[in-house]
Amino acid sequence: MPMTRTRRSTLPQVVAALVVVTAALVAVVLTRGGTVTAAPPTRSIGSMFQDDGRLIYASTPTVISTLNQLKALGVNQLRTTVLWKTIAPDPGSRITPRAFRPGDPAAYPAYGWAPYDRLVELARARGMVVDFNVTAPGPLWAMGPRATSARYADHWAPSRLAFQAFVHALGIRYSGRYVPPGARTALPRVSFWSIWNEPNQPGWLAPQWVSSRGGLTLEAPVLYRAYVDGAFAALSQTGHGPRTDTILVGDLAPEGYVRGLPCFYPRAECPIPPLPFLRTLYCVGGDYRPLSGGAATAADCPRSGSPKEFVSAHPGLFQATGFAHHPYSFFLAPDAPLANPQFAPLANLSRLEATLDSIFKGYGVPRRLPLYLDEYGYETNPPNPIRGVSLHLQALYLDEAEYMAWRDPRVRTLSQYLLYDSLPDSSFPRGTSGYWSTFQTGLLYANGRPKPALAAYRLPIFLPDPVARPGTRVLVWGMLRPAPRGSRQRAEIQWRSDAPGASFRTIQTVSTSNPSEVVVARVAVPGTGMLRVQWRAPSGQIMLSREATVTVR
Repeated sequence: MPMTRTRRSTLPQVVAALVVVTAALVAVVLTRGGTVTAAPPTRSIGSMFQDDGRLIYASTPTVISTLNQLKALGVNQLRTTVLWKTIAPDPGSRITPRAFRPGDPAAYPAYGWAPYDRLVELARARGMVVDFNVTAPGPLWAMGPRATSARYADHWAPSRLAFQAFVHALGIRYSGRYVPPGARTALPRVSFWSIWNEPNQPGWLAPQWVSSRGGLTLEAPVLYRAYVDGAFAALSQTGHGPRTDTILVGDLAPEGYVRGLPCFYPRAECPIPPLPFLRTLYCVGGDYRPLSGGAATAADCPRSGSPKEFVSAHPGLFQATGFAHHPYSFFLAPDAPLANPQFAPLANLSRLEATLDSIFKGYGVPRRLPLYLDEYGYETNPPNPIRGVSLHLQALYLDEAEYMAWRDPRVRTLSQYLLYDSLPDSSFPRGTSGYWSTFQTGLLYANGRPKPALAAYRLPIFLPDPVARPGTRVLVWGMLRPAPRGSRQRAEIQWRSDAPGASFRTIQTVSTSNPSEVVVARVAVPGTGMLRVQWRAPSGQIMLSREATVTVR
């Protein structure tokens, strides 16, 4: 049965000025005889996708069909949530199973591993990389006592040692050398890992806060630090160190509770904004100096404030391949910043980068962590009548987000969350917010009917400045996502006037070299109308981007 993703609450936001551009375009456009050749960008950005309902909790024919759809879209990375409780034995019991060896994959029920074994086998056959996001909820026997309600019982202060042992079992099973009982060949190796999912949200880790003499203090970052330590050690012990594998920390949600705004949870479970979470995770204060004394004790940090001691004790925080983040803008445009300085949506990614850089500088570690934006998307209305952007805006926003992620040289990947819309939650009455509390961020409706965003995702197009003066050129950015890497591709930029009955005609041809699949050109448009990218794939199939409005005045 497909799992329903835990929904975070959204907070009221104030939209401020447009985001400050932090990086310049890396493409240079050269004109030769009417054909525009775009110099290949200096880097590639990964195309990641997540839809556990279709890739984990589904029949094998559905998984195969979904993988084929994603492959045709040009997806090369798959993120899947490895829920601890779905693999662990007796997850509903408070008593650890007798004679259980938690670090041994053979000690777990074979049926728990089966969906993940299937995915890595089928993905490898299609040349797709799988990212295992290992996270709670977990078995009750590994959880801490005194959860405030059953709602939090399966992710309440989990045991660091139990989680480390589970990751150890995963590391062995997916080492590329492990042959399951009864099998003849080893399972494929998994070399892409992310530790926990949204630890700053109570639906994934609780408690978020604990009571202290001064009120409430942050607890989730303290817990999460221990899980990073344990998981990083387990991966290193099983041959998955940072020199061979991609290992990510963070996976934070972009918002959280701040004083003066409503919180729809009990106080101890209010979500923590990403930037305060980060500072406590790394044991630094607002000045980015290592905590010392009582403040260090409260956050389970070294009282001495010794940078070397902290770096040595927590290698996962400093040696991880990169930092994962979920830069949702929810119902705002990707370039709409949030006024609260502790939040980090896509438009304010520079806040996250500056915080990480200040932390590492404070510890004397000369690194600028790459960013992996491994969950993103927009809900649509229809089908959700209560919240969501229009179908047109979903397509536009996804293309703009892709452009913004590509433009930031620290971003390594951007992930789309869901191919198919989640079904409504039938445990609630029809038409209520509970009924629509699942995610409708798919590129297709739940019944498989495509939204405009499907074509927009396959061939993104974005005009950073869609208004031009007569005689000037418009910058057109596009991505040929399904293009085979390592080959030179040509695409046509086409224009159509807004006059009734007008048709598209090619006004420029753009060439690019992979692996980036990105085309960039400055186009002289004849007038107000629509622009699109047309690309003929090596198979002969003609693909079209969405139509982007350009205004000349």
